[in-house]
Amino acid sequence: MKTKRRIIIREYDFEKLPKSIHKRYDAVTFKPLTRDYFQKRVTYFSLKGKEYLARQYMHYEYPESLLRKMTGVKFHKSEYQYWLVKYDDQGQLKIRAGLGQPESRLGILTYVEKNNADVAQ
Repeated sequence: MKTKRRIIIREYDFEKLPKSIHKRYDAVTFKPLTRDYFQKRVTYFSLKGKEYLARQYMHYEYPESLLRKMTGVKFHKSEYQYWLVKYDDQGQLKIRAGLGQPESRLGILTYVEKNNADVAQ
């Protein structure tokens, strides 16, 4: 069975991943985080009986807390949790280290590990 690992990463950092990472895994994908993604998570938490959590973070414009509490995914770099995170006009999450710094999309990086049989070859 193939296992997946997920981490939250900037698109800039995703593009800078070494080629050895792509060779080590079957698939390495980046999916941008959007308002739609979090609205689906709100539904999930509401069904799990944690509606208070869903309502608390659903419409927040600066969703740093939303990332930690509603994704259950670790950050690629721990510094991300202190950076400025906001939605752009298309509803995608953007992150930057500080004012005057360039923005980058924030997303979920998914690694799909190779089967043991594939690794042996």
